[in-house]
Amino acid sequence: MKITVLGAGSWGATLATLLFENGHNVTLWEFDAKRAKNLHDRKIKPFKEGIDLPSELVVTNSLESLKNSEVVLFVVPSQYMRSTCQLLKNREISFDKKLLISATKGIENKTLLRMSEVIDNVFKGVYKNIAVISGPSHAEEVCRKIPTVVTSTAENLETAEKCRVLFMNDYFRVYNQTDIVGVEIGAALKNVFAIASGIVDGLKYGDNTKAAIVSRGLKELIKVGVTLGGKEQTFYGLSGIGDLMVTCFSKHSRNRAVGQAVGEGKTLDEAEKSLGMIAEGVKNTISAYEIGKKLNIDLPIINEVYAVLFESKTPLKAVNALMTRCPKHE
Repeated sequence: MKITVLGAGSWGATLATLLFENGHNVTLWEFDAKRAKNLHDRKIKPFKEGIDLPSELVVTNSLESLKNSEVVLFVVPSQYMRSTCQLLKNREISFDKKLLISATKGIENKTLLRMSEVIDNVFKGVYKNIAVISGPSHAEEVCRKIPTVVTSTAENLETAEKCRVLFMNDYFRVYNQTDIVGVEIGAALKNVFAIASGIVDGLKYGDNTKAAIVSRGLKELIKVGVTLGGKEQTFYGLSGIGDLMVTCFSKHSRNRAVGQAVGEGKTLDEAEKSLGMIAEGVKNTISAYEIGKKLNIDLPIINEVYAVLFESKTPLKAVNALMTRCPKHE
């Protein structure tokens, strides 16, 4: 199929390569013209631990390929999803019959919309054509063809299956389902707990503490997800506990790395600058915190991560606040 991949970061470049090697006609779009040229000319790798892009893969700063594309894959940072969609809409291209896939994990600040909702909010009436692909899948491993399993979801099973067929191969296994709400909530909120997990590492705590963050974090994730219309069983799958585990424990996790830097005493600004890449969990912490307040849900870990990142609370005080809460049933 003719596919345009929007976003040439680590995940976008990795998925574009996977789709290209699966036999599709792929164009990879990069917002920055200079970087697009350097990627196209193979002067740089798409990311630090990535591999070179296939020589035949087209990398461009032009959106011309969108006109004839049957599939559009969004892999831009969540805070740029709306502006990217608006950029496409302004080109007066019809998206009614295209398969639109989001591989972006996040909840938009202020509107508190999931990424599929943002796409539909801009293009109007395309929700039935939107699929989401998500799960425990670090680009650093997928690009090296390390066995990975994810899920494809959409409001209807037919759309989810169309997405699955595009990506499925012998090292990238794709399941499908129809709980798009649960999958997107799990994908977004797990990044907040990854920051908490990194803070635990920065404070030099051990496995006991991190296990507490993961298990109690899952509890909070389920509270939010089910309240917003997701199915509880989804959070025990790939986009729930699977994604939560990989991002809380992995050396590749950007969100865990930001949290670790904060736990070691750096400011949030210093932590993000030292990372050199976007950690979705920072913005998603704001959204998660606002969701809790809006729905009146008790989310102690999310609230403490928010206090550390945005209210100057020290990590030690945040941990103490969690540990000295009133006793209660599990």
